[in-house]
Amino acid sequence: MNKLYQQKWLIAFALPGFLFFLVFAYLPMYGVVISFQDFDVFKGVFRSDFVGFDNFKTLFDMPDFNNALKNTILISALKMILLFPATVVFALMINEISTGWFRKFVQTTSYLPYFVSWVIAAGIWYKLLSIDGGVVNDLLVSLGILKEPFYFLADKDAFYPIILFTEAWKNMGFSAIIFIASLSAIDVQQYEAARVDGASRFRQIWHISLPGIKNTIVLMFILNASNLLKAGQDQLWTMSNVTVQQKAEILDTLVLRYLKDMGLTGYSIGTAMGIFQAFIGLVLFIVCNYLAKAAKSDSII
Repeated sequence: MNKLYQQKWLIAFALPGFLFFLVFAYLPMYGVVISFQDFDVFKGVFRSDFVGFDNFKTLFDMPDFNNALKNTILISALKMILLFPATVVFALMINEISTGWFRKFVQTTSYLPYFVSWVIAAGIWYKLLSIDGGVVNDLLVSLGILKEPFYFLADKDAFYPIILFTEAWKNMGFSAIIFIASLSAIDVQQYEAARVDGASRFRQIWHISLPGIKNTIVLMFILNASNLLKAGQDQLWTMSNVTVQQKAEILDTLVLRYLKDMGLTGYSIGTAMGIFQAFIGLVLFIVCNYLAKAAKSDSII
């Protein structure tokens, strides 16, 4: 008890976080049972009939499931392969800015879009890329790059590049914060010693900055890999349209459309999808964590 009393302020700071996860993460977990039920909102969790794995079978037998699974993995993989290294490079570039006010300006303007919802962000990009007065089309036509306005968001070949670009615009600055914080923890004497030895800026980045944040990169990659089946529901839902539906349909939007059509009878399917995504994410998390350990780098567990 004496030890608890001595750490009362530490416990007080941890208490809000503990309550948050207890209320919004652990208590709702009892609801996963409805994925094995023919859930009826009027009967509730305790009186609905159990149907075993029928909901999972219904989910996997959906006509568009394979296409949605393929799109989900493809979009997530593209984001991980292209945007994750780009975020590290962006953090390194910000770290190299020596002018204080300019560094703050770049940081602030880069992470502000993170606080804008995808509904607003999609509206902004629909307007910018519009064929009717869109800034991008007007600029490209005036420069002679395009002969006539091009409907970017309705072109299947341009859809994935736009998804990657808007994802980078919205989240790269905020995601880079943890790498910038990790870079700030590197002892500046290492850079001074490297400069004395004649190391260029690139050599300093390669031999000091990158090794200094190696463990952070590994940890963030493991966490990102566990979200392979979550390609960005809000982004794909708001930026897709009928023309690119075949390439934009992911698992989350597939279930959302199913729930929208089924009304109050589709909760069990939605929960089954959540369990499927969580199971795959857990497997990927364990595999990546094992590989990180095997490579004698850092790991989470």
